[in-house]
Amino acid sequence: MRTKIHEISGKMVVEWEPTAKAIIDTWTNQFITLEQFKEAVFIRGVNHAKANGGRAWIVNSKKAKSVFKSEIQDFITSDIFPTFAKIGIKYFITISPEDVVANLTVEKYKAKTGPAGLQLVECDSTEDAIEWLMKNR
Repeated sequence: MRTKIHEISGKMVVEWEPTAKAIIDTWTNQFITLEQFKEAVFIRGVNHAKANGGRAWIVNSKKAKSVFKSEIQDFITSDIFPTFAKIGIKYFITISPEDVVANLTVEKYKAKTGPAGLQLVECDSTEDAIEWLMKNR
């Protein structure tokens, strides 16, 4: 059973999927501040994953609108991905947005996963991502 870790109302929800040992970020609007992003992902998500042996980070942006500000994109590259690798996150799984503009954000950060030591996996849904993780233990 998933546990909600954090929420930015109308923008995103961070959950823990214990069976797959994965954090799930579900985005509906990527127009947030760097501070909001840090609180949701870098503080709440990372701390929960670290404390619970997280091995994957699923980012479901399928219904997302807007794009991350450039400062958030930079922070993902400089801090988030290296931290994920450091705490044992092996897989970074994306569910790409239907919205063309929102997809620009996803395409930018997907390119940075390999250099950070993460394996990029692309799926069509959160359920597909969890199924993939269960098959690839």
